[in-house]
Amino acid sequence: MGNEFLGFVGVLVLIVGVFFLLYNYFLNRHFSFAKIKSQQEIAFPLRLQAYERMALFLERIKPENMFTRLNFIDLTVESLQSAVISDIKNELNHNIAQQIYIQPATWDTIVLAANSTALDLNQQILSHRELDNSRKIVLQILKNKDLSCTQNINDALSILKTEIQKYF
Repeated sequence: MGNEFLGFVGVLVLIVGVFFLLYNYFLNRHFSFAKIKSQQEIAFPLRLQAYERMALFLERIKPENMFTRLNFIDLTVESLQSAVISDIKNELNHNIAQQIYIQPATWDTIVLAANSTALDLNQQILSHRELDNSRKIVLQILKNKDLSCTQNINDALSILKTEIQKYF
């Protein structure tokens, strides 16, 4: 009878142990799933907002959009240069925190687009310096459809759109 009792207790301990392990496994999975779901509920809207803000940023630094937004009439060449570069840098700095929600390669493409825009527009302003009128300079820049910054901006927008489609 003692052996039967020990056998019964042994089987009971084994069953309780297996039950405990299964319960613990499923409980941990449930909490892990709930934690992931909670993080997604918080992170997805922030990530979506970051993509929206960066798309807006890229649209704002397109030369045709920037010059319609900036008051460039009656500026000296130096003031025009300063206004263009300052606007691009301020826009980028305003959105700098969005990089934590965006893939690093995508962020690098956005920064490249911003820097190439500042560089291209600065070079264009300098190359049309002889016009000595900010309005004429801007009109000449807007007539130039071969700015590499426009292609960089469009590439960055395309990458943003492709990346956002992976998540949503």
